[in-house]
Amino acid sequence: MLKNFLVISFRNLLKNKIFVFINVFGLSIALANCVVAWLNWQYNHDFDTQYVNAGSIYRVNFIRIMNDQPRKNGSCPMPLGNILRDNFSQISRVVRVFPAQGSFKVGDDLFRTTVNCVDPEFFEMFTFDMIHGTPAEIRNKTRIYISDILAEKYFAGIANPVGQVMTYMDGDQRIELSVGGVFRKPPQNSTFYREDAYVLFDNIFDITKWDENDWSIFNTTFVEIKNAGDVAAVEEGLKQYVEIQNKAKEDYKVANYYLDPLIGMAVRAEKDDLWNSWFNNSLPISAAIAPGIMAALLLLLACFNFTNTSIAMANKRIREIGIRKVLGSGRVQLISQFLGENCILAFLALIAGILIASFLVPLYSDMWTFLDISLNLLENANLIGFLFVLLLLTAIIAGSYPAFYVSSFQPVSILKGIQKYGGINFFMITLLTLQFAFSIISIFASFAFSQNAEFQKTYDIGFHADQVLIAGVSNAEEYRTFKNELGTNSKIKTISGSAHSVAYSWYLDPIRFESQEYDADVLGIGDNYLTTIGATLVAGRDFIKDNQNDIDGSTIVNQEMVRLFGWTDPIGQRIMVRDTIPLYVVGVVKDLYLDGGLWNPMRPLVMRYVPEKDYHFLSVRAELEDLKSVRSEMEAGWKKLFPDKLASINYLDENKAQAAEVNNNIKIIFVFLGIVAMILSVIGLYSLVSLNIIKRTKEIGVRKVLGASIPGIITNLSRVFLIILFIASVIGSTAGYFLSKLMMGSIWAYYLPLGISPFILSISVIFLICAITVGWKIHGAASLNPTLSLRNE
Repeated sequence: MLKNFLVISFRNLLKNKIFVFINVFGLSIALANCVVAWLNWQYNHDFDTQYVNAGSIYRVNFIRIMNDQPRKNGSCPMPLGNILRDNFSQISRVVRVFPAQGSFKVGDDLFRTTVNCVDPEFFEMFTFDMIHGTPAEIRNKTRIYISDILAEKYFAGIANPVGQVMTYMDGDQRIELSVGGVFRKPPQNSTFYREDAYVLFDNIFDITKWDENDWSIFNTTFVEIKNAGDVAAVEEGLKQYVEIQNKAKEDYKVANYYLDPLIGMAVRAEKDDLWNSWFNNSLPISAAIAPGIMAALLLLLACFNFTNTSIAMANKRIREIGIRKVLGSGRVQLISQFLGENCILAFLALIAGILIASFLVPLYSDMWTFLDISLNLLENANLIGFLFVLLLLTAIIAGSYPAFYVSSFQPVSILKGIQKYGGINFFMITLLTLQFAFSIISIFASFAFSQNAEFQKTYDIGFHADQVLIAGVSNAEEYRTFKNELGTNSKIKTISGSAHSVAYSWYLDPIRFESQEYDADVLGIGDNYLTTIGATLVAGRDFIKDNQNDIDGSTIVNQEMVRLFGWTDPIGQRIMVRDTIPLYVVGVVKDLYLDGGLWNPMRPLVMRYVPEKDYHFLSVRAELEDLKSVRSEMEAGWKKLFPDKLASINYLDENKAQAAEVNNNIKIIFVFLGIVAMILSVIGLYSLVSLNIIKRTKEIGVRKVLGASIPGIITNLSRVFLIILFIASVIGSTAGYFLSKLMMGSIWAYYLPLGISPFILSISVIFLICAITVGWKIHGAASLNPTLSLRNE
């Protein structure tokens, strides 16, 4: 029985090679994209699950109310860590984490790496794979734990780096640390992926001279609570410390504390735009949703193709069905036969899809610097289960209608010739209409996102990021020395110093005007800074050199602040910073977009004039064609002046370049979606046209005998497809407009308003492609000798 079923199945599949190819090809591409989308989703879903105790770890966060809106923060006051450790019996472990800034020296190598100061129980709470050393040595202030990546790079040739010396360098500070252990770097979907070194938390007090009991200093605090039912009690107990915190930092008041579970923490931090989250976040929204949308659309298109081509294949076997029914085959047997053949087709598509995915997955992973996924079926049982379920659902859903439809024919009607095969019905027309509508949505999105990528590339961010280099300096003396060295370089147009830098460094502070209060970005700038970065003053003046009044009480604000506070004449307006510092507006600068990409809305900006002793950045401006050589000369000059200090010289537009990379990748995804959708729609149309021609072959012969021209026959046969395309164009372009707008709005704060061009382009492309497909197929049938057409049956 099984052998007979398989023989019939493969015999019929071999007789319909074109339709088999169409089904397998379309479904394999859709399944390959489903694999990419699943791995992409799994990357986010599995964030931090590698830690054994992940289910019982929580971060202590707080909520601050600003203008009646809650703002979540991923940090808490430093003293809270010891309070939690000493006063909450529900908590088994407490670990504080704080990132330390600085460079390291190993032998002659100077380098910068991420290092966290952590409490002694860090390696007990978070399970790291220790290659060398023991976690207990973290309690020693002179020990440092490094990743295997760092060990291989700077202790090459040393089998066990434990005991080797690394020198921590921060300004004039030098701290000798010996390697206490080497850990295997966690996977990229881990909170601590970016960190390559850890030292005892107490080191932070030597570096910064902070007071451990100062409530105005914030760090990240994790707690381990074995019983999830105790979380509410801990959150309730934290309420008593809200007032203490608010008295210590009146300009940054806490509404309440809450515990954020480690599982899913990174995803929520990205989704909720969590402030002061200093760790590795999950995928950006754009990277998280794009593959899923692409996979869903392609799978729908492939299923529509599958159904239509399955009907075409089944209708060609209508006489076989009649004979089998006469010989005693029941309807259940026929349905099983057709569904079984569909399952075989789906299985072949799955094999092909996995092969295609083996190329797509690494290509997709390489597109994003923050993503690392790989296709390994032997180590990913969940993926195998997902594909198996997807395979069955696709085969059953897409193949059920043809099986039930054809098996319902009566044998008498078939054998008498009353039951005709071929042709198209309302259901098939509906499927094709939806298929083309989805294709137009995909093509519309590809044009819309391509145009948006170009729009964002040229978006005015308020300063000349592509003509500026910045260098980090430790103090005023270092700034002056380096500035004097660069002063003889004729390619440098201007040099200026600052405490902060656009696109790299700023901080948030609450600002108040009368009853209104907002969090604002704050930049400390020096002489000539606005000129150096190419910012534009739209009202008022720049700061006056060495003017103490400007240092103490003046500010330059951006246009967004003027809009928020509703000022008609901003010059001279008085704002309060931290509720205690009055500042008077002396100038208004054109809006400066500080973030790399246009993900977030423009925020109010406060610029304060700082003296040279507060400088931590040196900025230089040069012509675009000279920038590369200027950077080389800056690096050479730094090495000559400060041989024991690592140079930190960067292009100002590096963050913008990263954002452009993300935007370009999103464009590539949607262009790919549009192209594949077109291909799937065309082959689906080919199937339906072929099926229609089968039924009307004799009609074509009669028309030719009666004198009909080939153009006339083509027009007559293609009329139904033109109507389908027209309806699909209306549905698809309208849906494409709203879906593209919705997706762009969920990704970016600023994006290109959708105009008429995506409508025209998407509809024109689909009409052109379909006209070629339909015209070519019908022209071939209309060109046949009418004698052959009339003999067809």
